[in-house]
Amino acid sequence: MQEKILEVRNLTTSFRSDRGYLKAIDGVSFSVYKGEILGIVGESGCGKSVTSQSIMRLYDEKYTARYQGGVYLDGQNLFDLPYKGMQHIRGAKVSMIFQDALSSLNPVLRVSDQIMEPLRFHQQLSRKDARDRALEMLRLVGIPAPEKRLDQYPHELSGGMRQRVMIAIALACRPSLLIADEPTTALDVTIQAQIMDLIVQLNHQLNMGVMLITHDLAVVAQTCTRVVVMYLGQIVEEADVLRLFDHPAHPYTIGLMNSIPKMDGDRSKRLYMIEGMVPLLNQIPTGCRFAPRCPFATDQCRREMPELREVAPGQKARCWRAGEISTKEDAARA
Repeated sequence: MQEKILEVRNLTTSFRSDRGYLKAIDGVSFSVYKGEILGIVGESGCGKSVTSQSIMRLYDEKYTARYQGGVYLDGQNLFDLPYKGMQHIRGAKVSMIFQDALSSLNPVLRVSDQIMEPLRFHQQLSRKDARDRALEMLRLVGIPAPEKRLDQYPHELSGGMRQRVMIAIALACRPSLLIADEPTTALDVTIQAQIMDLIVQLNHQLNMGVMLITHDLAVVAQTCTRVVVMYLGQIVEEADVLRLFDHPAHPYTIGLMNSIPKMDGDRSKRLYMIEGMVPLLNQIPTGCRFAPRCPFATDQCRREMPELREVAPGQKARCWRAGEISTKEDAARA
């Protein structure tokens, strides 16, 4: 039996607006286990990053955001902690890698100081011991000439090196959970592959749980154990990676699969696209949230919200017609 590191139970995140609070995340539940990589996928605006930042409690809870539900890290509900108590959780038990390393790193601090900061705060290491650990972390993430890089500033490093520094900072205190939010967005293809290989390698080496947020299904297929598909603040499908790619059950997942460019040499085929756009939070449709864009939608879909239910062993989908739509070709023909 795998050890459960993170359990998210019915998470709802709402943001204040001039029309009251709007739900960006609505009743999301999933778990992350030790040693696995869980992929969170979906279009921009589906709630992937809001989910990860809600787990870390990064939003202004006094004026901007409010949370409901529970986020259990190693059995402890993070929402029961006072806001300042999260300072002892972030970096020590759960860490996050953000999309753009250049804007996430402090431009006026040397690399060594930024890696040493969580070590000195969480583990009370001396400056010398923290510097030695920082050097060890740079070696661990594969930065060449680490002794030289320690005393450089972020702008002196390449994009790939900056992202490796971000990973070194995130893993300095050996957290049990790493959240990687689009960790390769600003990098070229070759460096993207290197960073993803590094995350997979460290996942095996340190036996930690990884929550990988991405829109790249190819990355998911190569790296993830299980996959959660999100649409408009809700989970619409969850399955292990092989089951999801072989037998996607939700029309949205099928649409994402069909949108992947195919290298079959036939230039006459148009790239498949899901019609329409993700609606705004103040324009959420009645019934199934994907119904206005779904080629299989019925009157029931437009009227009633489906529950996330098991459609096969180890696979759940939020769709009234999940059992009827069995192949990716069905969606392409619709």
